[in-house]
Amino acid sequence: MDHAGHRERLRRRFDQEGLGGFAPHEALELLLTYAIPRIDTNGLAHALIRRFGSLGAVLEASKEDLTQVEGIGPRAAALIAMMVPLLRMYEQEKLQPRLWLGNYGELAAYCRTLFLGVGVEQFYVLSLDAKLNLIAAARLSQGTPSEVSVQPRQVVQELIRRNAVGAVLCHNHPSGSVLPSREDVRITQEIGHILESMGMRLYDHIVISGNKDYSFNAHQLLDGAGGSAAFLPVREPDALAADRPLRTLPVREKLKENGACDE
Repeated sequence: MDHAGHRERLRRRFDQEGLGGFAPHEALELLLTYAIPRIDTNGLAHALIRRFGSLGAVLEASKEDLTQVEGIGPRAAALIAMMVPLLRMYEQEKLQPRLWLGNYGELAAYCRTLFLGVGVEQFYVLSLDAKLNLIAAARLSQGTPSEVSVQPRQVVQELIRRNAVGAVLCHNHPSGSVLPSREDVRITQEIGHILESMGMRLYDHIVISGNKDYSFNAHQLLDGAGGSAAFLPVREPDALAADRPLRTLPVREKLKENGACDE
């Protein structure tokens, strides 16, 4: 097969049509042509999708896992692994001109960009100024697909470093319910009380799971932790997830429909 001619036809097709008419393996094949010279990337694209199950899973795979596929070297793995972080940066940059986070829709949209393509749980603190403008978003911790730990002092240190007067916490549930646990609530309220004693305000804690989000403020779970009506409630209170060990976020099992925090 004339690999050089096939590559050129593939690239010319992209120039003329974009990716709209490409099958997933064809889009991956095209991407690989920019990292792998002279080798048939069609076969490699099929092998990657067979190994990981979908184009999305390929793009979210680690460089270490990608190089386990025969024919994928460090250069190709780095190019593939770069795609989702680049998209994440693109989505965040689109929001930059309007990063006033006093509106819940804007806040939730921004939080979703932080976890785009992330397969493990991460915990962020968003530092805000007095006008609810975003100063910085800092990832404080990264865990496993089902939990992540955070210490209140990490949050305090980051906010002091940024000269912030307010904060929003956010973490993700990549493979489970968007509902928080009792421990999520407890640690959030502890952080809120500490910040309040220091003259800072905790405005919200957002949990993201796929395209779903959960607001502690909207569900009245800040419990005197300095929460503010600046972020508008968006839905009725739901159940909470079951307990987990101290300072571990989050858990997956749902409680009964009443979702009371104090059994």
